[in-house]
Amino acid sequence: MSPLTRKSRGFAGERIIEVPKETVDKCLSMPLISSLFITRMGFYPKALYHYYQRPTGISQVILLYCTDGQGWIQLAKNRIMMQAGDVFAITPDTPHSYGADTDNPWTIHWFHFSGTDCHDVISAIMDDKSNLPQAVRVPYSDERIALFDRMFDTFLKGYSTSNLLFANLTIPFFLASFILPENFQKEIIGSGTATPTNRAILYMQNNLSSSITLDNIAQSVNLSTSFFSRKFRQDTGYAPIEYFNHLRIQKACQLLHFSDLRINEVAYQLGIDDPFYFSRLFKKQMGVSPAEYRKTEGIQRRV
Repeated sequence: MSPLTRKSRGFAGERIIEVPKETVDKCLSMPLISSLFITRMGFYPKALYHYYQRPTGISQVILLYCTDGQGWIQLAKNRIMMQAGDVFAITPDTPHSYGADTDNPWTIHWFHFSGTDCHDVISAIMDDKSNLPQAVRVPYSDERIALFDRMFDTFLKGYSTSNLLFANLTIPFFLASFILPENFQKEIIGSGTATPTNRAILYMQNNLSSSITLDNIAQSVNLSTSFFSRKFRQDTGYAPIEYFNHLRIQKACQLLHFSDLRINEVAYQLGIDDPFYFSRLFKKQMGVSPAEYRKTEGIQRRV
């Protein structure tokens, strides 16, 4: 069996960038991008008869993002079905094959990545909680496609140091659209698309001057207190009230920085009647008291 088998007839509108070896070596020597950089990338629309087989894999990460149609990826005895909205990352040196569905061929944006962070990228994107490999579904985003086009067009201008830096420093933001799609996509508040956690955070932001409770927050998103608390911690890593207090202190920093309010007045603006409690809360989060924060920021105002 040959080390590589490829079959296609070419695809109208296809685009591909093949980064030269000497440029890849240059990327390895550039500290800002040596952890993750592109070695190949491309776009195959309606890729009828698209097929690759690599019995020994390759040394880079392969990222396949399907935006239309269907296809498949074969890893050992596991076949992963791909459809519009699916993304999958193949680990380096993994034997594999993949191809387009013959009746409804996929449209894919794809990358080959190299660098010291390749395995971390796979772990972050795939977030595999099952024993069997499976594609990850993400919402479509025009911004994600625009980022792809921006990187591609930058490479078309050549492999100058500035072009290599710009294209490859864009990768983390592009990958964030797969790792954290709920943060990446633009939510329309009130449209019903925002998650309960994001609606709860919006409620907190709108009530920073109030002394709200956990029950208040849970009721704002129509969830039981216990279920909401578990879900919120799972999504953010914080208990709801702890998160609310972080938002409060963030607002306090703005007030201390941009206003002439006394410390007790800042506390009152945040719905905290006890200035001593406010100072303790502030110092716990920021490492200094409100007065010390104002002083170290170079703002000498009445306290």
